[in-house]
Amino acid sequence: KLSNEYLRTKFNEDTLEPTDDYFLFFFTYNEISYEVELLRKVTDHGIIFVPYGYQINKKGDWHRRHPSTYSYFNDSHSN
Repeated sequence: KLSNEYLRTKFNEDTLEPTDDYFLFFFTYNEISYEVELLRKVTDHGIIFVPYGYQINKKGDWHRRHPSTYSYFNDSHSN
């Protein structure tokens, strides 16, 4: 099972165009649920995804450390 949650978008201060989007991706391994924060960055060569923070945590850790009311949960890949 793989699912994701949109977190936030960073905008260019001059053009107000979106430059970076942040997501949490959730997955299960050995019956334990994990999450990783990914940055989706717009570049001159297209869009790239890179880990943001370079660590994988147990599911729920991000919201414990960064309480948020603006995120949207997308569980379109759940069973």
